[in-house]
Amino acid sequence: MSWIIRRFLESFALPEMVARVRLEVRVPILCSVFGCLVLGGVGCSKDESAGKAGDSAAVRVQPLPAADPVESIVDGGETKETARLWSDPVKAQLAGIAEAMMAVDGEVPASIAGRIEMTNVNMLQSKEVYDEGGIKVDEIATPGDSDALVEVGAADFLQKMRALLHLTSEDGDETHFKLYGIDREGEHLKTRQRLMSVGTREGKQVRSYAVVDAKWGTPADDDVSAGPRLISFSMSKLVQSELEEPDTMFDDIAATVLGNNAAWREQLQPGMNSWGRHIERSLNPDFLGYHGVAIGDVDGDGLEDLYLCQPGGLPNLLFRQKPDGTLEDISDASRVDWLDNSTGALLVDLDNDGDADLAVATRGAFLVMENDGKGKFSLRERLTNVGTGYSPTAADYDLDGDLDLLVLRYAGEGGKTGDFPTPHPFHNARNGGANVLLQNQGDFGFDDVTDDCGLGVENYRYSFAASWEDFDNDGDLDLYIANDFGPNQLFRNERTHFVDESVDSGTQDWGFGMSATWGDYDRDGSMDLYVSSMFSGAGNQVIPQSDFNPSMPEETRQKYLKMVRGNTLMRNLGDGRFADVTSPADEGFAGWAWGSRFADLNNDGWEDLYVANGYISQPDKDDL
Repeated sequence: MSWIIRRFLESFALPEMVARVRLEVRVPILCSVFGCLVLGGVGCSKDESAGKAGDSAAVRVQPLPAADPVESIVDGGETKETARLWSDPVKAQLAGIAEAMMAVDGEVPASIAGRIEMTNVNMLQSKEVYDEGGIKVDEIATPGDSDALVEVGAADFLQKMRALLHLTSEDGDETHFKLYGIDREGEHLKTRQRLMSVGTREGKQVRSYAVVDAKWGTPADDDVSAGPRLISFSMSKLVQSELEEPDTMFDDIAATVLGNNAAWREQLQPGMNSWGRHIERSLNPDFLGYHGVAIGDVDGDGLEDLYLCQPGGLPNLLFRQKPDGTLEDISDASRVDWLDNSTGALLVDLDNDGDADLAVATRGAFLVMENDGKGKFSLRERLTNVGTGYSPTAADYDLDGDLDLLVLRYAGEGGKTGDFPTPHPFHNARNGGANVLLQNQGDFGFDDVTDDCGLGVENYRYSFAASWEDFDNDGDLDLYIANDFGPNQLFRNERTHFVDESVDSGTQDWGFGMSATWGDYDRDGSMDLYVSSMFSGAGNQVIPQSDFNPSMPEETRQKYLKMVRGNTLMRNLGDGRFADVTSPADEGFAGWAWGSRFADLNNDGWEDLYVANGYISQPDKDDL
């Protein structure tokens, strides 16, 4: 998708703006690892989280308020020329200020004026919102939502910020800003940015985040080379999480469990950059990382095994789990080491014989393989009309006792420029691939019932991921599809057919849909929905400007604004409708988000959120 995003950014007449992937925190955060974001149980105070799961008497949930309208997320602007001229200089100054905050004995940079207005830190009040399992979260804010500013010297400003963020010049300290709003105010610039910081307090790691509004003085005659100077820095709220032992929740054990396999050393460790130079292009390798893993017990020993898809030219891998927890490569012996470019797999029981069969989406066909119960597979179906599939899922949608298969298609045939899709129109693409619902007929026979079941409605989206859940509590599984470059879709299951409830339910969620996950985050008995998308600093800077495509209808502008806002949390109201309760600065912000999952990560009875995020970020500005 990087090519089309580059076109998207070029349409703003801006340099490409993708910051380094940072780990984020929110209230209450649990842990962030491996370039991913973990968000704590949403909408729960400390007292609320004390109740046990299922103990309704102990649950006191405060419903989240409705989200702000899309147009209020960023300020409107005068002209995109302001963003074009000043975005890079402001980002450069912010980087220098971040470095100065971390350097306790450093000099005051010229990017800060001699006297600066800042939030009066003496007025900030701290409120504990979470304290459990070695994680303590405080919300530090000015009283009454006021933002009293005081004038201080530049050195004093840096000192106060260091103390507030607990920056001590230790190796683990970090401070970063992400710019996402810019406008002119007379001879000054106004910007909005996200502050992300990691400090240390009494040997414990402290992560901080805040939304900062800044004002900058500009040089005479708009001399961009001289750079703007910071004259005002305000933030009405700062969230801090203190982690007693930040590395104890998850450890990276890949090398430990896989290291004895030649495939680990010879295939997995070199990485995609290396293989991109060695694999013949005729094998259609896909180096965008759109590959998948599947977990299931393939040999009936009670231990879960791992199937890993790879780009074309590299064999797919099946690893059997041994009693000591290590993994053994049995790909060749199991006859599942396909060399086709593979984009997703399932290990599920398709014939109800008690073992995990294998389904693999490849560029040329959708493959269905039968397991003999001992981990050896034989090909039973090769569906060539379902090639280039993505994110296959399995569900007994018709309640006949066997699992049916849904295969998403993403890009339609001929809808590409090189390896990249060309969605049209960009914000409401209708030239994606047609998804396929395969009804299980028994004995590994599958019929395409997509149109008959009602899933042919607008079946031309760039579908990235699907998630099944009984959102209306009527006993059958409903379906949510996250689509790239446009609206997502919620289909209510009526046993014999599906009904598109996207608009009426309030779940359409326009954007770059990457994944969807269901979970009852407020424990009211109805499943809520979280959709991962993409936050764009460039888009947030430019789309609000009055001269950004001035002939664009306001409705279309609102769709563009939603596309760059980020992720969405939707609360199930229990009557078939959902409320968008997203806080753009909290669960809505996860950078360039991909997969997401509701899960109770700390066993406290509340659903937490894990969000995989990030994309290629290298010094080469041409490499998005």
